[in-house]
Amino acid sequence: MSRASRHTTHLGSPERAFNALNRVGTSDLSNEIATGSAFFALGSAYWALAVSRYLQKDRPNLPLVSFVSSIEHKLPTAWQPLGHVVVAISGLIFIGEMAKLYLIPTVPTWNSVYTPVSFFLTVVLAGSALAVGLLQAVRCGEYLQKTLVGIAIVGAIATAISTYLNYQYLLGVKTAIFTALDLVPDYLTITFIHFGLIIVGIVLLLVALKKRTTLISFSGFALILIGELLGRTLFYGLHMTVGLKALGG
Repeated sequence: MSRASRHTTHLGSPERAFNALNRVGTSDLSNEIATGSAFFALGSAYWALAVSRYLQKDRPNLPLVSFVSSIEHKLPTAWQPLGHVVVAISGLIFIGEMAKLYLIPTVPTWNSVYTPVSFFLTVVLAGSALAVGLLQAVRCGEYLQKTLVGIAIVGAIATAISTYLNYQYLLGVKTAIFTALDLVPDYLTITFIHFGLIIVGIVLLLVALKKRTTLISFSGFALILIGELLGRTLFYGLHMTVGLKALGG
């Protein structure tokens, strides 16, 4: 279930979902939903416009193809690079608002700089790996593929540093009864598996650059994504409220 759909169920009734947007600017939840909706809308619009000219040639009978293609032809030639920037910025804003939602003063395990850092690094790692796979699928951007793999490597190193610093921070988060890390007894084991998957995934990306094999690059992306999802399970498992009680404890 997506985050947006979970937030919808929090409202008690799906038809009242739009009420979540009533406090845009003052509510972190409203801001997240609004920026997420804007990102997906802008991304979808950009994709539709970008592929319309090709669909006009190969699939002219598809619904709305002619209409979207006519709009694309009327736009100035600079719309594509401008669209890249707009969609990218909207995505970064969305990730920032998503991370901000978890910066809750009463949840000390989440309320640190490492929360937004981890969210953005997931985007860097998984996003770069996915982009490599997509570029290989269409057989273009060889230099860009190498650049993206380099970015993924830097992202992995930054993730390792951030994870270590966060671990040191978590050691100091404790109550009179237990420490935050007691909530996830297998924290270190899962962390090692997390980074093991990332390392293997990056190795596969490097192999894919040499062999130019799409399957290998997507396999690398899949391993990196699974590793990041494991890291996210640790994040949610560390939900700890101020006081003597912690969810899951």
